[in-house]
Amino acid sequence: MKIRGIALSKPRMPGPSFELACFDQESVRLGCRLGVERLELCSQRSQEGLTPDESTVEAALQNRTKEQTRILVMLRPDADDGDGSDSKVRQIADTIQCWKNEGVDGFVVGFGVHHPQEDTWNLNKPLLKQIIAMAPGKEWVFHRLVDRLQEPHQALGDLQAMGFRRVLSSGGSATAYEGWDRLMAWQKAYPQLELLAGGGLRYSTVRALHSRFPREANWPLGGLHSSCILPGSDTASEVELSQILALIRS
Repeated sequence: MKIRGIALSKPRMPGPSFELACFDQESVRLGCRLGVERLELCSQRSQEGLTPDESTVEAALQNRTKEQTRILVMLRPDADDGDGSDSKVRQIADTIQCWKNEGVDGFVVGFGVHHPQEDTWNLNKPLLKQIIAMAPGKEWVFHRLVDRLQEPHQALGDLQAMGFRRVLSSGGSATAYEGWDRLMAWQKAYPQLELLAGGGLRYSTVRALHSRFPREANWPLGGLHSSCILPGSDTASEVELSQILALIRS
């Protein structure tokens, strides 16, 4: 059963905003209960996030309140970000059609062109424009494929011109902590684009970043992104999430 959403007003919290990557309904309910600003709904954590089950989206629409939590749905039928086949585009179109009028606030997508001889990536701009046109009024987010692109700095300008609001990135490094300086340089170069720091962020690294950069001006405009999943679990840790939120909202 689909749940029709309602218009949300976004409360202003001190410090950077926070986005929780949710791979199951328990994480969704936790994020809603603790009032995170955004949920990125996915499945298959082992493949870095695929399109979520309908039940996960329904749980998010059911559990949020009108004062909090924007809902973003991953559009990634499989882990091959270089495959822009007609069948995959149809799957993406079906997912967009299913949710775009049911209260979902936006979608997360990323497609590139892979050049295997050089092992380099570039944006698949025609395909991305085609997909965005399926729901032009929604928030569009480009996922961490940006960190594999040959010219990520230039790609950010292209994504901004296409209508992407937010880009999830680790600054081209293995983790956002390691790539922080580059990420913030990109943010300075593209002040109209919301860079979203993600990749290996947990309470310990967020605390270290908070110590280094206590002023909000030194944080990316899109805030922080994490699954808050600890070793040995597949679900967000309430302790981990609570600690991060308490720190960045203090």
